[in-house]
Amino acid sequence: MIKNLKRAGGLIASAILASAALAAPGSAQSNFPSQPIRLVVPFAPGGAADTLARALANTLGEQTAQTVVVENRAGAGGTIGTASVARSAPDGYTLLLGNVSTLATAPSLYTKLTYDPLKDFTPLTLVGRSPLVFAASPKLEANTLRDLVNNTKNLKDLNYGSSGAGSITHLTGELLNKQVDNAIVHVPYKGSAPVLVAVMADELQLGVTQVSEILQQLRAGQVKALGITGSQRLEVIPDVSTAAEQGIPGLEATTWYAVVGPKGIPDDVTKKLHTMLAKALDDPNFKKRYAEEGLLIQSSTPQELSDLMAQEIPAWREVVERANVKLD
Repeated sequence: MIKNLKRAGGLIASAILASAALAAPGSAQSNFPSQPIRLVVPFAPGGAADTLARALANTLGEQTAQTVVVENRAGAGGTIGTASVARSAPDGYTLLLGNVSTLATAPSLYTKLTYDPLKDFTPLTLVGRSPLVFAASPKLEANTLRDLVNNTKNLKDLNYGSSGAGSITHLTGELLNKQVDNAIVHVPYKGSAPVLVAVMADELQLGVTQVSEILQQLRAGQVKALGITGSQRLEVIPDVSTAAEQGIPGLEATTWYAVVGPKGIPDDVTKKLHTMLAKALDDPNFKKRYAEEGLLIQSSTPQELSDLMAQEIPAWREVVERANVKLD
């Protein structure tokens, strides 16, 4: 009788331990995903990040037979929504579509930032890179960035517009400014649309914008492109050379997007999420759609994304400190 009780007690204890192991946060989740996935976009609806997230969510949903819900949580330059994901349960069901601003420049711009991009997230994959364009008034006596750099002293009252202080367009403009001994005055605007209006009206000599934002005006001849950042030309504007091709160093910066989750997502779930995302990003139609808007879709391993953030954070800190920008 005692032996039987001991044996029964042992079986019960084993069952309890097994149940506890299955319930543990880091345990395997072989049935993942078994419920809808929430993809947080830390910006307002309708912008580049939002439309990219919705297209990605549709493709992911088709793969998993689960709904992928896009949730916009805008505010404070994207840091509010980003912080909310950092505080979410690390079960793989809450993800963030972040970008260079929220995951690389924010630590230098916000002194009271409540998250650390390197410590508080599980990197999943890079999504893509979008070079930035230096748009100029048709009246500007320079047709390339090289012309501008070579003739800075002869070009009076040089200025450039960005979509706002601390934005990636502002900081990229400062990379150019470094090449000309800070001879160009920064003029912040509330968004890229008014920047282009000012360039077309010759109120601004230069504007730094996303490729997708300038295509219509460029094709209409209302502005001209002096060059783009990044390491390669774009099929959508093949005649516009990169700064590197023009012999101007230090202008490799791009707007990049990435998917991350809260820190602590189990390894097996991380692998599943990465596989799902990589497959979605490899879809030819998905790539083609965004190539036409100047976004080069490109996946990465989680480690490659982690390495990218580790490189970008100190690189942008140097730019922010030189420009003396703080947003809080």
